[in-house]
Amino acid sequence: VAIGSSCTALTTGCAAPEPTHLLIMGDEEEERQPPGVYTLITEEGEKKTSLGFTGKATANYANGDIYEGMFENGIRHGKGTYKYLKGDVFDGSFENNLKTGLGRVTYKKGGFYHGHFKDGKREGEGTFKYANGDIYSGFWKANKRTGAGTYVYNTTKYEYKGEWKDGQIVTGTWTLSDGTQYQGGFQSQKPSGDAIWKTAKGTIVEGSYIQQVVPLDSAPPAKPGEDPVVTTRCFWKTAALVAAES
Repeated sequence: VAIGSSCTALTTGCAAPEPTHLLIMGDEEEERQPPGVYTLITEEGEKKTSLGFTGKATANYANGDIYEGMFENGIRHGKGTYKYLKGDVFDGSFENNLKTGLGRVTYKKGGFYHGHFKDGKREGEGTFKYANGDIYSGFWKANKRTGAGTYVYNTTKYEYKGEWKDGQIVTGTWTLSDGTQYQGGFQSQKPSGDAIWKTAKGTIVEGSYIQQVVPLDSAPPAKPGEDPVVTTRCFWKTAALVAAES
């Protein structure tokens, strides 16, 4: 995020104020500065602590975050909106200070997550649109893609659909933009093991992928005591071909 800046006069004496429209460009905005102290603004006035407070209030945290919503006995509990200093915004519910239930996070850098939370983390069903335009819709556990889900790439429109674990697809389909589809297993986001390829016209190719970890040719030589830079390459072996019926 670009930060609005101001200029200091280089000459002594009084200087005419600068036009405000020159200080901040159209694609810039001023960055909030952390206040360094905590304040709680309630209907009764301003407090220095939330201890024992129940009701609706606005909390200005020392680190610059802002929470507007419900408190119960001094903690975030119920509906509310949490605005992070860097610009991300959560709108939903809290329990014991943590995000819970259905909510939405809108990210400053672009994208959003709309779905369920548990203990402050993405858990259950939800949709994440990433800053680059990719979209994952499915299930989560402890902030990672886990369970049934579909990931669609913004630029290529390639689609991964299947079962996920710890953020990576483990089995399912990989569909290309022309309709050609891979059906099988995955390891480290790449095809692995027995599988089939099916073209849009119906031709089926059966076989298997073998993954090999090999040194990356374009990487500089590893220094003494360091591991070389490696990459995973997939090798396909055809077992059978079934032509599409004409």
